[in-house]
Amino acid sequence: MQAEKMKTNRNRIAIVYFDAASGSHSAAAALQKSLQSRNPHCQVRMINITDIFDHHGLFGKVVRAGINHFNRQLKRDSVYGLRSLIRLSLFCHDLVGPKGIQKIAGYWNSFPPDIIISVTPMFNPVLYGSAMQINPGVKCITIPTDLEEVRNCYWFTPKVEQYYLNATEALHEQAVKAGISAHYRFRITGMPVDESAYEPAPPDRNAQLRSIGLNPNWPVGFLSFGAQGMRNVLDIARALAKQHTKLNLIILCGKNKKLFRQIHALKLPFPTAVYSHLPQAPLHLLHLCDFAIGKPGTISITESLITNTPLIAQKSRGMRLIHKGNEAWLTQTGTGIVAKTPGNIAAAVTEIVNNPVYKEQMEFYNHKAIYQIAALIEKIGKLNQKILKPYGELIG
Repeated sequence: MQAEKMKTNRNRIAIVYFDAASGSHSAAAALQKSLQSRNPHCQVRMINITDIFDHHGLFGKVVRAGINHFNRQLKRDSVYGLRSLIRLSLFCHDLVGPKGIQKIAGYWNSFPPDIIISVTPMFNPVLYGSAMQINPGVKCITIPTDLEEVRNCYWFTPKVEQYYLNATEALHEQAVKAGISAHYRFRITGMPVDESAYEPAPPDRNAQLRSIGLNPNWPVGFLSFGAQGMRNVLDIARALAKQHTKLNLIILCGKNKKLFRQIHALKLPFPTAVYSHLPQAPLHLLHLCDFAIGKPGTISITESLITNTPLIAQKSRGMRLIHKGNEAWLTQTGTGIVAKTPGNIAAAVTEIVNNPVYKEQMEFYNHKAIYQIAALIEKIGKLNQKILKPYGELIG
């Protein structure tokens, strides 16, 4: 009976995300799809971290309040007091003692994981500690979804045993500096993105464009600022209308119903296809486009990179603390343009459509990290940690 129980437990994989912006959810969804298809015998679940922490009344409320505040400010591109919010979250996290972790552990009674993967920052010591209460042998894996750590202990917390899958050299160096043993850090080639991003461009692209009211003879742009639907979308659409007529625009408004109404009320001089929140990553739409416009988020950059859709990113204001490294990477690699204002973005469209260098650079930096990550997770889950390969050994 005990052996059968252990066998069942090894089949449970929990992927933990949070609903702040959209990058964490997108990464988790991509991982779930890939791992489940490769391991149909496993139970692979996406779990919102707030559902876990709700088992601790006070801590759960603090985490939910912080995420809700973050998303409200994100719609305005202000994220007022982001540094203070991070400090408060880390401080409250440190106050959760053994009794608090025991309370949170109650969540796992119905789903004790063999592997737990986090694509969330800050709260992983409490998260992993709660899972270890139920299954002391659980393998804990953190995948930072930023190109660099914005402050100490945001991603790297060496006091709690966990494996790190680091997508950039900056993250690797920060992991070393934080004291993460070579046993527990792995260098991967990029961020996880849904496998549909790797599909070739549709052969019936022109027909698909016509079906949504667009003109195949003109360049097609993709305009989105994430699941929350930031107001930048409205300002950029207006700026594009002032400088362009022979253009198509696919516009995503996310969960922002007001933005959706405002976009529909605009009288734009070019064809548009406007969408509200889409439950799945809109990669099928990116495959139709010649360029994308959005925020310099890690997942936005990765989706753009893999679908070979050069990105024009608006320089961040409220999220500057987190996006600074992303903006530098985009500029240094030549895979996109960082523009300060809506007017600058509209001017950059001509450059990015007519200059083939951007797509050439995207091909150079293209990667298949989702497959590499899935293979590495499988190895961590099956092999004793003492015989894992150290940093630098890439899984093809």
